[in-house]
Amino acid sequence: MTRMTAERFFGGNDHRIETLHSTLRFVSRQTPTEHELTNWLLENTSAGSESTISKNISFLESVDLLEHTPEGYESTNKGEAFWKHDEPLVMYEGLATVVDGFREIARAIPNGHRTVTEIQEQLQEAYPDHVLPKDVVTRHLGWLESLDLVTKQDESYFIPIENGEFEVGKTYSRWFIHDVLKGGRYKGIATPSDHPLIFIFTGDAGSTYGYQDEFLEDDTFLYTGEGTEGEMTMDGGNEAIRTHKANDENLHLFENTDQPWISTYLGEYEYVGHRRTELPDENGDLRDAFRFELAPIGGTDVELETTPTALSDHELFEKAKQSSPGGTQPDEPDETPANSSTSRTYPRSDIVREFALRVADGVCQGCEEAAPFQNSSGEPFLEVHHLTRRSDGGPDDPENVIALCPNCHRRVHEGRDGDEFNRRLKDKATVRNETFR
Repeated sequence: MTRMTAERFFGGNDHRIETLHSTLRFVSRQTPTEHELTNWLLENTSAGSESTISKNISFLESVDLLEHTPEGYESTNKGEAFWKHDEPLVMYEGLATVVDGFREIARAIPNGHRTVTEIQEQLQEAYPDHVLPKDVVTRHLGWLESLDLVTKQDESYFIPIENGEFEVGKTYSRWFIHDVLKGGRYKGIATPSDHPLIFIFTGDAGSTYGYQDEFLEDDTFLYTGEGTEGEMTMDGGNEAIRTHKANDENLHLFENTDQPWISTYLGEYEYVGHRRTELPDENGDLRDAFRFELAPIGGTDVELETTPTALSDHELFEKAKQSSPGGTQPDEPDETPANSSTSRTYPRSDIVREFALRVADGVCQGCEEAAPFQNSSGEPFLEVHHLTRRSDGGPDDPENVIALCPNCHRRVHEGRDGDEFNRRLKDKATVRNETFR
């Protein structure tokens, strides 16, 4: 059953996520009774009263972060993802499903309804049977601000993705993407009708339908076309991928995560060809299928007038960024044309790898110890880890890689504290990257 009002939760816009994180962690570890949870909230938050707490606990149950069991309160899968994996965006699906108005706001702001008054009028028109004072609107907006889904400038609200702009390596709520920009929420290839955009989603779940998506060594991505049963045909989403450049549409690639409805943005890609092959469908029957060859915008190679080792750290960073997915091309062309006889082509993945190893300077960025041994060339042996992916494959970006010793590399992928360790590595990379911007 839907409701019109979202509870504020304790801590205001600035601290509610932090407070909710602590609450879910306490619940997960203690499985408290209602009395124990109420007392903990009274002692550790600004809740103020038992009646306020009761309403908020009920609200957290309704958006699927908490559940009441015979043993006590427990956090749901989404609740666990919220605090254990530090992914509050899992909450948006519950908010949009249970509380009327969130999806309407997600559509209203990009259409120019940016002030509280304008959004209120839009909501009132959508829900004429409800009384919608400004307090209800600001309560909705408060949650969206806390989740970093909307921003406020002066008295106007904006949605960072409303123009189809995404940040490589950042996670996004797929529900929110489709509420703002439209396009089929449950499809691997989404084609919003009102925007020149195509979204494609890849993930392990696709193997159930015979999909075989993979990154090749040159950073080209092979993406299996749509169609779960029988022969694939060149129409619908498949045709949209093949003709996106002719139709002046931008192709954005996302990777699904283990968290509900959360995807990592891998960058903007372009169609360079497709292969016909035999793959099993969802019934295990072999069928004709398409595998699209997609290359990151900017290409998979970097043109240099010198060797990578001759570049400074800043030059190495800039060359890798210029051709990375979502990277920016230089405003002015090089003095020497890229195809001149004095330039050479290097795989971008090699440039990114060289950057990660160069700035580490022989020291593991995880344990901060010297590399455990030297390789056959006499260089300190470190491995390059991709911060935004679960494996070492995938698109390279200098901001998303870090050099680790083999032990720390295995820890981040296999260790019990791997997710937490990776978050600390991301923080280190963020500090490092600031010096190159």
